[in-house]
Amino acid sequence: MNNGDGSFFVALSDGMGSGQKAAMQSRTTINLLEQFMESGFDRDTTIKMINSILLLKSSDESFSTVDLSVIDLYNGEVEFVKVGAVPTFIKRSDRVEVVRSASLPAGILSNIELELIHKKLGSGDFIIMMTDGVYDLFKGDEGNDKFLQEYIDEVRSLNPQQIADRILEKAYESCEGKPPDDMLVVVAKVWKRPGV
Repeated sequence: MNNGDGSFFVALSDGMGSGQKAAMQSRTTINLLEQFMESGFDRDTTIKMINSILLLKSSDESFSTVDLSVIDLYNGEVEFVKVGAVPTFIKRSDRVEVVRSASLPAGILSNIELELIHKKLGSGDFIIMMTDGVYDLFKGDEGNDKFLQEYIDEVRSLNPQQIADRILEKAYESCEGKPPDDMLVVVAKVWKRPGV
């Protein structure tokens, strides 16, 4: 979502469990996120309000992760807000960085403290976000992060969709075509406009 004031939002939510109920939780969380952000609420207030709404529905076990990347289109800075979400990866021309935060999903605790992580992106860098259904299938001797970093680094495509497809295909192969959880990968590419 482009909010019109120079910020671009990339958001992903993963509801508890899998299937239709989880999809509904995710959709509700993303819809609330869009509505609050479009109404002018800041990120901190938005996440806390979503948490409160999900908490009120907690008898239905309405827990959802919130994974939000806010990109400043003028200076290339990105702010990561992660609530119960697995790490995000930044694919640069010479390396792959891991962005992680330890927090519970929204709707579990009445008071959540947000850890905002700031990074600077260069032209041609990719932001790679995924659900735990994908992340958990990348198991290596040195842990999921290292294995995924190496795999993402080996993907040579400059097309965000192709990168997402390759990661998803590898995860699908890892579970022999029988995913134990919902799987989603979102890839965004940042580039400098010519002449700017």
